[in-house]
Amino acid sequence: MVTFIALTVLLLSSIFLILKAKQKQKLFNEAVSMEVNYLFQDRPGQYSGDYRTKSGVFVFCTEPKDSELKNLVIKEVKPSHPALVVNLEQIVVVPFEQKKKGDSAVSVRFKLLKRKAELTALEGKGIRVAGVLNYANRKPKTFSTVLKIGELYQAKDPLDQTT
Repeated sequence: MVTFIALTVLLLSSIFLILKAKQKQKLFNEAVSMEVNYLFQDRPGQYSGDYRTKSGVFVFCTEPKDSELKNLVIKEVKPSHPALVVNLEQIVVVPFEQKKKGDSAVSVRFKLLKRKAELTALEGKGIRVAGVLNYANRKPKTFSTVLKIGELYQAKDPLDQTT
């Protein structure tokens, strides 16, 4: 009888956590549109100063869907590939208040661990992003979502006026 109760509690707890995670991902998708691209360093030590480490950056291009969204705070970035390590030493803030039109882009550095594998492309790999959505007239909401890494980052030419 005790085993049955313990298993029931464990099952209900698991279901609750899964539903809560789906709710946070839905909240994020309703408030923000985010695309993740990547860029490897051009030469060893470019970002870290360590010439033995290969590294790069994830570029988060974000556009608000909710007009009351002031900013987005990224507190955790966790790539699904075991050879990639992201060490956020501080939070990353994506401001939306001053930006009335267009998207905002921020970058986060990653390191490639040599003992795991050599990577040449990251397209389609998963990356978990967690943080807080801050609104003008509402309480902040935490979010957690898994995104697919897009293609290699190409900086948009400011002279390209295709709009």
